[in-house]
Amino acid sequence: MYKSYNTLEYIKQVRRRTRYNAAFILLIFPLLCGCTNSGHSNISPESDVQKFSSRQFTDAGLQEFITKVLGPNVSSQENAWGITRLTLATLYFHPDILVAKAELETARAGIKTAGQLPNPSFTVLGGPSAHYVGYGASILIEFFGRRYHRIKEARYRAAVAQWEVINTAWKLRSDTRSALLGVWAVSGRLKLVEETAAAKRELFTLEQARFDQGRASAFEISQVRTEMIHAELSVSDLRREYAVRKAALAGAIGVPAEALDSIALDTKAFDVCPDLIEYRDSQDMRYQAVMQRADLRELLASYDAARQALRVEVSRRYPDVTISPAYNWDISNRFEVNPSLQIPIFNQNEGPIAEAVGQEHEAAARLRRAENTVFKSISQATANYRGTTSILLQAEELAKTVRVRLNQMQHRLQSGAIDRPTMVMTHIEQIQAETALLEAEIQQRQAIGQIEDGMQQPIFDHTNAAQASGLLENNQRNSP
Repeated sequence: MYKSYNTLEYIKQVRRRTRYNAAFILLIFPLLCGCTNSGHSNISPESDVQKFSSRQFTDAGLQEFITKVLGPNVSSQENAWGITRLTLATLYFHPDILVAKAELETARAGIKTAGQLPNPSFTVLGGPSAHYVGYGASILIEFFGRRYHRIKEARYRAAVAQWEVINTAWKLRSDTRSALLGVWAVSGRLKLVEETAAAKRELFTLEQARFDQGRASAFEISQVRTEMIHAELSVSDLRREYAVRKAALAGAIGVPAEALDSIALDTKAFDVCPDLIEYRDSQDMRYQAVMQRADLRELLASYDAARQALRVEVSRRYPDVTISPAYNWDISNRFEVNPSLQIPIFNQNEGPIAEAVGQEHEAAARLRRAENTVFKSISQATANYRGTTSILLQAEELAKTVRVRLNQMQHRLQSGAIDRPTMVMTHIEQIQAETALLEAEIQQRQAIGQIEDGMQQPIFDHTNAAQASGLLENNQRNSP
């Protein structure tokens, strides 16, 4: 039996109900959307310049970071900064770590994105008359493990970003070590050139006295004067290069050049050749590099991500199901559920699957190419080390011979068998031998640095840049 209605009263009820429903939807819509922190921070170039200019090695955050990595007794040592503490300062100040950490944060957020369930859609159904009102929803249901594979792919992408942080730390370590080695090399050259200039000034004074006595020709005094001028110019040039090398070191660390004036640089790590017994077996070195190098592990994680991306595309061959429950009121209550799915008639996702297969092959090829490059660099570095070590041994023998001869000449000078100019010339010869020895040492230390870069393992010290970068929190570093 049907119930009779007053038409006008019924229309008013429907309109009032519709307004209430619309108001309710508008009220809960912002709550359904949720509030997300945009993470926006103000960036001011003027403030960045001031912050960069104020960076010092006495920074409290830096000291806290060094204490966390090396222990409480190390950071309070005397004001001498060697490769270990400078590496930690680089990880603290340099913006490349900030970039890598930000990329890691983005990649980890991608895991949350991959795991999100698709939101249902909600529809207010309108009809041709005021007697009709209804609601509908659409719920997407994913099958065949698509969400699982998508999450695994995102996790591998996050692993790629994590290895990139470690690889960035090793690159910064390499840049800092190379810059400090350059300072050590120029400092040694400058010391020897200053000794050469002092000896040639003394020789010029002696030759000038001989010239005044008529015992030396104008050509001889002119030649000695020219050599003295060249030596003094070399001193000036090396002082310039020393300042440039210090500025390069400051740039590698991420501090202004004047910040280095407040500390004492410790280059003792380069004075003695480190023990390389564990790096004599080339095959073992290649194995260690493959297992430990961050860039190779990054490419391996990228390959795993490509494999998971392929599984995601394969799962898309099978359609998802959309369930659409609906309710409408048209004189009476009506409920209905409408399932729908995409019919794979014209394609079964062959194109995206083929692209994913190609990307997997590309990732594998990039990994093989990188491994070959690493193997080549290790072979070249070890060959360079052996060659420079052989040259160094020859230079040491030559320097020993010249030192013995210098001692003999000093005894002869004391006995009056030779004059002072001859003694000065012998001293200059000894400085030249020491210069050749220094250059051989520099080449050998550079070769050791190449081995360190090839293996991504510390040789000159025991600082693990990878572990140190993991201890560095984002809120500990200065901005910019």
